Amino acid sequence: MIFGNKIEKWDSMYPASAYLVTAEEQFTTPKHAMYSSIYGYCFGDTTIKIGDKVRKLEAGQYFAFFVPESAKIKTTTTAFVVIRLGYKVSDQTGWIESQGRLTYIDGCTDSLLVFPARLGDSSLNLLYFPKNINQSYHIHPSLRFGCVAKGLGFSDAGDDGHVNINPLIEGNIFCLEENERHRFRTEDNSMTILAFHPDGDWGPTDHNHTMLNRTYVQK
Repeated sequence: MIFGNKIEKWDSMYPASAYLVTAEEQFTTPKHAMYSSIYGYCFGDTTIKIGDKVRKLEAGQYFAFFVPESAKIKTTTTAFVVIRLGYKVSDQTGWIESQGRLTYIDGCTDSLLVFPARLGDSSLNLLYFPKNINQSYHIHPSLRFGCVAKGLGFSDAGDDGHVNINPLIEGNIFCLEENERHRFRTEDNSMTILAFHPDGDWGPTDHNHTMLNRTYVQK
């Protein structure tokens, strides 16, 4: 598990990177990141300029925007930003909720915040961990970028006999490598994490989507 304010994985199976933007800087997406998508979460009021369009977001909002050339981001505190090369996301914003709407492993819950437009596309998810959670160890086939939006907890990563235990606090960002064995834990506090998935095996297809389903053609 990698921690830091700048985590670049351009050489991964799904080229992407993650940044923690601070109030002391104006972040501009790299020149090579044209025709990409940005995802993220605002800890403070944040302005995102893409071309001639300006989006003003409030603390507590998540976002996803297509970036044909470059994006400039300015925040009053900090903002979590993920860049995904080679994908055109449907622009979306919203506020995170107090917990997830779907069940997840070992008593946790999750919500799909930014949906995949088609089967296999990227997504942004909310993970909620109540107090006193001890997740089972597990892996994911592709990398994950995460950000602690609220609360406190721990991450355990590594193989048996060589597990790295890392405390997690609000504002931490991290990357889980492909197939990295890990789990998350909480004690006396709950924890909310925003998790970016560069790919997936869920989403609508031309033969299975909400407009087509429950449409009955009559002759």
